[in-house]
Amino acid sequence: MSLESGKKLGTTASLISVILPVIGVLVYVFLFVSSISASISPGANSAASLDFVIILFGVIGLIAFVGFILFVVAMHRLSQYYNEPSIFKNTLYGFIVNIVGAITALLFYVALTTAVTHSVPQGSTQAAVSTPLPTVPPILNSLGLIISLILALIGIAVIIGVVSAVFYMRAFNKLGEKSGVDNFKTTGLLYLLGVVLSIVGVGVLLMWMAWILALIGFHSLKPKIPETTSTFAYLTSTPSSTMPDVSQRRYCPYCGAENSPGSLYCRSCGKQLQ
Repeated sequence: MSLESGKKLGTTASLISVILPVIGVLVYVFLFVSSISASISPGANSAASLDFVIILFGVIGLIAFVGFILFVVAMHRLSQYYNEPSIFKNTLYGFIVNIVGAITALLFYVALTTAVTHSVPQGSTQAAVSTPLPTVPPILNSLGLIISLILALIGIAVIIGVVSAVFYMRAFNKLGEKSGVDNFKTTGLLYLLGVVLSIVGVGVLLMWMAWILALIGFHSLKPKIPETTSTFAYLTSTPSSTMPDVSQRRYCPYCGAENSPGSLYCRSCGKQLQ
């Protein structure tokens, strides 16, 4: 699996995660300005602008989901490239936790909508005012139920977000370890801190900064250096039997003839060698 495909998909997914929050903020500003202008001069354009905002948020949500799919595919390809299965496994676990969290949030939203609907008195306003509501325990009060559902939704969202962020942090850390890009390690930590602190608002900014670091990290990925074995020609010493040492040769002190190292008498003059 090539590095370039995972690099491009990761860069695209991170770029989507960086741009979409900016677009969301601009939409909120547009909605705020539209509500102010509608309060000053009410007209039919306010309903049209509200429909436009709802459709736009739907499109943003769809693009965000596609971006996350691209991120998972990118981590899968990089996991194969670096031969590290834990990169993709942790990413997949975090993605599954997010899906479970989204389904849970949807169920709580339906329950919250149902509670709000049943809390509105039926009939005319005058009848609702003249007819006293039945006395119920405080714990079963509609307002208390709504508040409880909202708090439960926030708590579950934070818990699920932290669990998924831990998996993503592990995936980013392992990717940073295998690729040598330290930005990924900072990305995982910053993303986890952002999820934990999202309840106070500043966490959203930290998660946005984490995706900026991820964008830089994916863009900085380089092909890994192949592990090559250096081949050198080593000269081995020739056994002394095939190449006799010159210093071991014997020369006759009388005639100067060369004799073998183990000779006792000169082969030329016949005199005894010393």
